[in-house]
Amino acid sequence: ILIGLKDRNNRLGKITVSRNKSEKKRRDQFNVLIKELGTMLPGNTRKMDKSTILQKSIDFLHKHKEIAAQSESTEIRQDWKPSFLSNEEFTQLMLEALDGFFLAIMTDGNIIYASESVTSLLEHLPSDLVDQNLLNFLPMGEHSDVYKALSSHIMEGETPTPEYLKTKNQLEFCCHMLRGTIDPNEPPVYEYVKFIGNFKSLNNVPNCTRNGFEGVIQRSLHSAFEDRVCLIATVRLAKPQFIKEMCTVEEPNEEFTSRHSLEWKFLFLDHRAPPIIGYLPFEVLGTSGYDYYHVDDLETLAKCHEHLMQYGKGKSCYYRFLTKGQQWIWLQTHYYITYHQWNSRPEFIVCTHTVVSYAEVRAEQRRELGIEELQPEITADKVRLLFNISHLQLEVMHNLKEQLEHRTRMIEANIQRQQDELRQIQDELHRVQGQSLQGQSLQGQSLQGQSLQVRWGTLSMQGQVVSAGTLQNGIQQQHAVQTHPQQQTLLREQSTALSQV
Repeated sequence: ILIGLKDRNNRLGKITVSRNKSEKKRRDQFNVLIKELGTMLPGNTRKMDKSTILQKSIDFLHKHKEIAAQSESTEIRQDWKPSFLSNEEFTQLMLEALDGFFLAIMTDGNIIYASESVTSLLEHLPSDLVDQNLLNFLPMGEHSDVYKALSSHIMEGETPTPEYLKTKNQLEFCCHMLRGTIDPNEPPVYEYVKFIGNFKSLNNVPNCTRNGFEGVIQRSLHSAFEDRVCLIATVRLAKPQFIKEMCTVEEPNEEFTSRHSLEWKFLFLDHRAPPIIGYLPFEVLGTSGYDYYHVDDLETLAKCHEHLMQYGKGKSCYYRFLTKGQQWIWLQTHYYITYHQWNSRPEFIVCTHTVVSYAEVRAEQRRELGIEELQPEITADKVRLLFNISHLQLEVMHNLKEQLEHRTRMIEANIQRQQDELRQIQDELHRVQGQSLQGQSLQGQSLQGQSLQVRWGTLSMQGQVVSAGTLQNGIQQQHAVQTHPQQQTLLREQSTALSQV
């Protein structure tokens, strides 16, 4: 029996040890996973305990689920949209393929939104179009037709119904639109474009991140656009452009380096260049840099090259470089010549290329021409809205001022009333004190009169002469009678004895 119990205890001990090892292994694995999860959270996670890390992870998953549900509700579900592209990417690709851009126009022609792709097609910055009237960019002969097309669907002051916005709100028309230029004094050049769009209520515009209206209309002006609609249109060029200008720079001041021979042929291209220009190093090695430059920039670049050969270093002008995707990207290059360490002969040219935006290029070119950057004009609608807002603010301030003045008058009246009441209380107190003093003086005179009466009565008793001591004794006795009624009998007996004598 003892041997059996011993064997059983040994088996139980081995099971307990194995269970403890498994439990320790699970705890260690859990701690490792918690630590790894904590490194993925933002902020300092060293001071967080396990429950805090798990709670923050759960909150993140909840937010991610909500965002995914919102994006799924607005996702394009048609079969012609690839599933691996987001709405923003698909919209951008469609705009590039259609040679088009987005415009949001009020029924009076005022532009409230323009997509960034307008720069590569018409050389306008979005800021050049926003808060401007569409008619300012059209020939005079097309003003009436375009205005009728915009205003005929929804008249000013008319409230559109949801059924109308779903069925009868589509609009298509063609016109000529002005191209942007560096010098406003140049003769105008127009491009033939086609507008295709729908009218939408500004109250029902979805929140978008790239080609939407978020941040376009100020929050303070939202109430002014209530029950108003705008035309959201895709503007397409009738004549396609096969080579476009890359107007958007997602990361400004991106740069890459290259080495060139003295004849400006590529000798080296670093790893940062392919994401920017699209070419791999072996695709450009041995080719001339002038093969990728815009024809309008060749003359200026040749002068910069001559300056470099003369002084050994320098900075180029802004120029356009043709990417592999057939887009023009604006660059500026800092370069210098390196020399052989033994014979001091020039070996090659080291270049650092920096990406710049079209807005910066245009501002610099206009400064060189002595032209100030044009500020966007303020339209009549915006002036009217700002005037209404300022008028409402003045009314609110006037009402607040009146309320404060009324409150001040009430407080002053309360203070005056309290001061009057305090003054009345002080007068009443003085009057009561005066009456008290007067009553005390009258009481003193009454006591003095009674003492005199006792004195004269004592002196006149039966013609007898009484001594001063006896008189004083009588006065004291008289006073004692007033204060002690028990001594009245004794006083009578003394008076009787005096009369007998």
